[in-house]
Amino acid sequence: MQYDVIVVGAGPGGSTSARELASRGLSVLMIDKAEFPRDKPCGGGVTVRCANTLGLDLSHVIERAITRITITRRRGREFQRESPTVITYMTQRSRLDAFLAEQAVEAGATFIQREGVKSVERRRERVTVRTGKRAYDGRALVAADGANGNTAKMAGISTQFIHGIALEGNITPNKAFPTKWESTMGVDFSGLPGGYGWIFPKGDHLNIGLGGWKHIGPKLRHKLHHLVEFYGFDPADLWGVRGHHLPIRSKGSQLVDGNVLLVGDAAGALDPLTAEGIYGAIWTGQAAAAHLSQYLDGKTSNLDGYRKQVERQLLPELTIGRQFHDIFYLWPNLFVGLEERTSILWREVERLLKGEDTYVTVARKLGRIWPVLEFVSDSARVLPPLRRMSGLPPSFPPERFFRRDRRHETAT
Repeated sequence: MQYDVIVVGAGPGGSTSARELASRGLSVLMIDKAEFPRDKPCGGGVTVRCANTLGLDLSHVIERAITRITITRRRGREFQRESPTVITYMTQRSRLDAFLAEQAVEAGATFIQREGVKSVERRRERVTVRTGKRAYDGRALVAADGANGNTAKMAGISTQFIHGIALEGNITPNKAFPTKWESTMGVDFSGLPGGYGWIFPKGDHLNIGLGGWKHIGPKLRHKLHHLVEFYGFDPADLWGVRGHHLPIRSKGSQLVDGNVLLVGDAAGALDPLTAEGIYGAIWTGQAAAAHLSQYLDGKTSNLDGYRKQVERQLLPELTIGRQFHDIFYLWPNLFVGLEERTSILWREVERLLKGEDTYVTVARKLGRIWPVLEFVSDSARVLPPLRRMSGLPPSFPPERFFRRDRRHETAT
């Protein structure tokens, strides 16, 4: 059978694009190598901004509603910040992704599971995807198979990512669920280069993990055990321990080539500051569907509009998020200590989590201070003393990730 669009990968980006395309009346095939529900390495936090962007009722896959953050530094200094309303929902990717895939099927998409893609053959207006069992033909292809996927490469598309790495596990309390974590998530800044540790409460267990730049990978298991102990649990009780890459776009990485689009982690649409990937996956999935619909209906001659929209609306967010990351990790103890004493940053963090502000609008609010901070960020990529202070690996590229035309910057 021939389809209008083949989507490889049924995570949030793939399922969102498949659902949006099918709801527009297009024939859609979504393929995934796993059988759903399947688990996936991820903290499982869905910010209010992300949930609002998705526009679906997630209530039956939400396990916790978070209104409070406990922040620690140097494994001893602890303080809390609280919001009058929810800032983040906690779920498990096995439940969230299965729900989103179901929504795509209900919209009319065909979902093939347990078939990994072996090759991609492209012609001018067609694409053939071959799995180990059969071949599927489509007019366009969406590569949505995540950080470790090969669909883009098989389609001849060049991606250039800089990778972080994370390691996580789960703890099921032996007794009652800890009251402290019922509606609270924890974030720990204790000297992890370019990253942080976390504790995220789920329905009957807690997800504990940490991440940073890829070069710290060999130390992560040891550091995870220390983090688990710090939060008052026995590392021997950890289950489901797994690591995963955190792909961050670098300049020149492709988003579109002919009739092929990249979305989500396959496009490197990860927030460099928080390492959140679900929002970027949903946002790019929606944008890809809109442009594919126009293209396949003959209303546009190509898919370059997708690239332009991403560069105009999403990439400025990722760029400024990366710059905030650079600045914060030059002096993490200074910024965390400042927040502990003054609560000067919390209101803006709260607004970002809820989608009331964006990184672009925060930069604008800073006015004349922002060019100075940009200079500090760029210096951290070039000057060896600052690179060492921020924990950047020696091979990290010093140039900015994206050349920005500020005339086109818009808030997402």
